[in-house]
Amino acid sequence: MVTMIRKLDQQRHELKALRYLLEFFPQSIQDRQGLPSREDFQLPESQQIYDVLLAAKTKEEATQVVAALELEETDVASFLGLGGQLYHTYPQVVKERAREFRAGTMKIVVPRE
Repeated sequence: MVTMIRKLDQQRHELKALRYLLEFFPQSIQDRQGLPSREDFQLPESQQIYDVLLAAKTKEEATQVVAALELEETDVASFLGLGGQLYHTYPQVVKERAREFRAGTMKIVVPRE
């Protein structure tokens, strides 16, 4: 059986994971075992933010580069305005869901606009 997840819900989970990683940067990306991989993020904009985090040397640099991104589906100002303290479980959620996507037991649904 395939579980269908709305694209918006997947985006929320991925952005919360990324916000947590940014909040506790650089410590949050040092544990490579617990860190989701780039491929674990299903949405291209989440992958872009992830790439910024991995390339940055400091939290300030990461924040500045994320702020400069021109993303279509992500409100960067809102993303940066969130506090990531409460999102500690979301990196693991992204990893778990990625396994389901790879196994074909989960798919993203894009509602008609």
